[in-house]
Amino acid sequence: MTRQQGFTLIEVMVSLAIFVALAIALDSTMTANVRGVTRFEDKTMAAWVASNKLVELQIYQRWPSIGRQDDESEFAGRQWFVDTEVAAGPFPGTRRVDISVGPRPEGALGEKHPVSTLTALLVQPAEEPPAAAAAPAKETPP
Repeated sequence: MTRQQGFTLIEVMVSLAIFVALAIALDSTMTANVRGVTRFEDKTMAAWVASNKLVELQIYQRWPSIGRQDDESEFAGRQWFVDTEVAAGPFPGTRRVDISVGPRPEGALGEKHPVSTLTALLVQPAEEPPAAAAAPAKETPP
């Protein structure tokens, strides 16, 4: 009687069960990694949008009024909501600006979920001096 070489049915079933368990674990790990990368991408782009809004406030040298403003912006081919809240600053002549940004919700009743918030203090822009006061005074020798 010759003995055949190979695996029994039980050994094949056990190895297949181990392979399936590992494949499921690998799939869930890869899915979590893709979600993490997507979330990181959203947070990075939202931070850029918030930074752009802050730079816009600084460049135009307009003193923002206290209150809330809701805008939308397009960046990197996507639509973002930009909520800007301006409050009195902790020092005279300052304003606290909170800029919250997130992907624009789908539909009219979509709930906003900011993924990045930027907080900054703005200093009141200096007034332009009159033309006469802008020229330096000449000193007379003693």
